[in-house]
Amino acid sequence: MDKVNGFTTLQVGQRIKVKGKPGSNGSFAALEVSIKPADEDVALEGKIQGVDLQKNALRLMNRDFVLLDGIDIKDVQRQAITLKDLKVGEVVKLKGKFSIAEGLKPGKVKLQESKHFSIEELQGDIDKIDPANKTLDVLGFVVSVNEKTEIEGL
Repeated sequence: MDKVNGFTTLQVGQRIKVKGKPGSNGSFAALEVSIKPADEDVALEGKIQGVDLQKNALRLMNRDFVLLDGIDIKDVQRQAITLKDLKVGEVVKLKGKFSIAEGLKPGKVKLQESKHFSIEELQGDIDKIDPANKTLDVLGFVVSVNEKTEIEGL
């Protein structure tokens, strides 16, 4: 299995992009993992599950992300829009900072072109590796890797 997916070559602190599907309990099933260059910002891309104007929050991947006042929200043409312009089912990319203590703090939200498949994406540093269970912690998600997961860029 290690030969197929390259799991043992991944390292804590390494930046990766994970494409897959989120589960209900903070898990994320990885279909593809690729190594990325280091970057201060992290990114999360997925379908909007809910918009809460009172809490100024977006729900993606079964989690709520509070948007602080003054955050940039843009449509696909990079024009400024507001939270109330976003709709359930649209795909957005959140970029911002992540810490284990505070989670993801979005700094930018950008509406993405509609995709005809339901793959979502995490992009950040590996915070923890559990070789026994073939899991990685990335952006507060427990990412499951299996024999069907493709690991690229090694």
